Amino acid sequence: MAHVPGLWASSRNHSFRRMNELPPAGVEETDFKAGFCAIIGLPNVGKSTILNRLIGERLSIVTAKAQTTRQRLLGIYSDESHQSVFVDTPGLLKPRYALHESMQAEAERATLDADVLLYVVDLGWKASLDHAREFDVPARIPSVLCLNKMDRASKEDVAAAEASLAGSGNWRHVVRTEATMGTGTELLLRSILDLLPASPPLYPVDEIATAPLRFFAAELIRETCFEELAQEVPYATAVGIEAFREEADPVYIDARIYVERESQKGIVIGRGGAMIKKIGSQARVKIERLMERPVYLDLRVKVMPNWRRRPGSLKLFGYDLPPGSR
Repeated sequence: MAHVPGLWASSRNHSFRRMNELPPAGVEETDFKAGFCAIIGLPNVGKSTILNRLIGERLSIVTAKAQTTRQRLLGIYSDESHQSVFVDTPGLLKPRYALHESMQAEAERATLDADVLLYVVDLGWKASLDHAREFDVPARIPSVLCLNKMDRASKEDVAAAEASLAGSGNWRHVVRTEATMGTGTELLLRSILDLLPASPPLYPVDEIATAPLRFFAAELIRETCFEELAQEVPYATAVGIEAFREEADPVYIDARIYVERESQKGIVIGRGGAMIKKIGSQARVKIERLMERPVYLDLRVKVMPNWRRRPGSLKLFGYDLPPGSR
């Protein structure tokens, strides 16, 4: 059984809970299954969308741009006899600088800790199909192959891809999905739950996430930056929460959008402050929907030169670094 990573120590005062029942009294621990399921694959194949569908809540941010996910995110599904802790990971890529190295380290750690591996393929993307054929499925981890984005390929191409990929690795299950529509995700969930080891619940069964609310607030601000900013600018942004006062009415959040250059700061602020107002307004609505309470969002922009290439800066934003980084 994988251990519970200390980085994601459960925060019991957040809102991400469901009123699920504990296993009935007298049920033996061996009658319950629980474990970690790492979701991996190339960038932008639908990993975050799949996590949100499997959990039934919008936990992981999703945009049309690749490399949106930068850190592991744990989402928890529990029913009367299972608990699966899904780990959304950054897309597998060739690192170009320190941030990418951190993202790859996150994916590798999630794989090492996993009880079940879920590998996601984009059926309409040749590079994703090729990567899946070459992927070395770990023999020690029960693995599921998810053929996602069925709408991007013909029925004949989907069948051909399934036939070629199913025999290319030690896959325990192969499931077709269209995650944005929810097609196939119930079968995918059942396939994963079937592979979990016998164990009592790893987290309280009413929790559906382990990160605190301030983490999700920062992620929703960053998601909005990816939605509203073009070209390289959103990739140069990071979000830091300076203050998060949940007891206030409305909830008070003081946040900073960090960029690498003055020219990027000007783009994020926009003419007459139009862009930062738009980002702030849209992010505030998302956070209010998440918290189900009014929010006052104080949002500003600050330059931190070359933060993506500096391990010290990455640590400030909570990114784990691979061994040997300085």
